[in-house]
Amino acid sequence: MRVRPLLSALPLLSALVLGLGGCGGKDEVGLPPLTPEPGDSRLADLTAPDKDSYPARLVLYRFLRGVAAGNVKACALLAPAYDRAAFGRPGGCRSGGLAAARRTLRPADLAALRGVTVPTCEDGPGEGEYTVAFADLKWKGDPARPGGVLAAKYTLHKTGARWLIAG
Repeated sequence: MRVRPLLSALPLLSALVLGLGGCGGKDEVGLPPLTPEPGDSRLADLTAPDKDSYPARLVLYRFLRGVAAGNVKACALLAPAYDRAAFGRPGGCRSGGLAAARRTLRPADLAALRGVTVPTCEDGPGEGEYTVAFADLKWKGDPARPGGVLAAKYTLHKTGARWLIAG
């Protein structure tokens, strides 16, 4: 039996255990406070007056990032009327509309959408709705060009428990 390597590692192991401190002592190290990850800017301004609109803004954030990724799951974030208006027919986003819309975007626009955030919005136009202007979106680098699937403004409406892009 080879005991020698184990014996040579024993002082290192004990130093490691002792260096971590005891359990339940007064010198116990606690966890740091929860903070957003530096690269995840969708949580950027939760203390602003717009914190009540966060769930609605998160829907637009996910849609725009979904467009960037070509993820058709982003189509589920659209109200049927907006899907019809933006993609030509009900269910148009899922059935090839998203892919066609992505082909009209420049590579720089797709890259910009990967870093877009939705930090603010305005109340209205209807009761319980929010509007986000394209100019109010924040970009990590150069902004995308508006047009096509990138509307000049987005209206977010709550349907049941879900927020959807309604216009």
